[in-house]
Amino acid sequence: MPRQLRAVLLLIVVVANLVYAIPYPRIDEEDLEDPSWFQEEFQRWSTTLGQVGVAMPADVLQERVRSVGYGFKQLVMTLRLPFKPYFSAIRGSQQWGLFASVTQQPDTLVIEVRGDGDTWQELYRRLHPEHRWRDDVFKYRRLRGVWDGVRDEPKGTYKRFSVWVAKEVFRELPDVKRVRLYLDRRRARPPGSDEVFEAERRALRHHKRENHAPTSPKAKPDAAP
Repeated sequence: MPRQLRAVLLLIVVVANLVYAIPYPRIDEEDLEDPSWFQEEFQRWSTTLGQVGVAMPADVLQERVRSVGYGFKQLVMTLRLPFKPYFSAIRGSQQWGLFASVTQQPDTLVIEVRGDGDTWQELYRRLHPEHRWRDDVFKYRRLRGVWDGVRDEPKGTYKRFSVWVAKEVFRELPDVKRVRLYLDRRRARPPGSDEVFEAERRALRHHKRENHAPTSPKAKPDAAP
């Protein structure tokens, strides 16, 4: 193959990959007419801009961002058209979004214990300055992936994870009779805001000590007492 031709082909491949690497906002055509599209976010940004002297109503900001974002997406799609047959032929169109799992409503793992009384005490809460039982274990990336996600329901391994946590608590704390785990989902507070959002309790699991004795059958999460 002539060196000039090889150089041209390599240039085409490089340009094609650069074009396909251009990020674009996920705005669909139906979003253009949706008044609720990130409405709360634009309201907060409108308030933040007003605090620094930039007056822009939330609906105007929403329309401008939406219009520019959709236009840019269409531009990227147009630039990709000449290279689409190439990526279809090599089946190289799969993409991996950077920070694709970022969420505005993160989950917080909470573990509470109870003795003979009716009062629950918090043993662990992710990022709490004092309730840090086994924090070095729960924040390990491979274990954290069991409970820290962005879906409405945790992974299937979360159930077995809760059983393991209960056994560890019962083994280490002999006075504990009940253990419960759950995920607190709370909307992240925007920078500079004092607004506090209500937490949503999810994926609640209860465990009793008698069901996790060494001679007991396979442990299962119990119904709430």
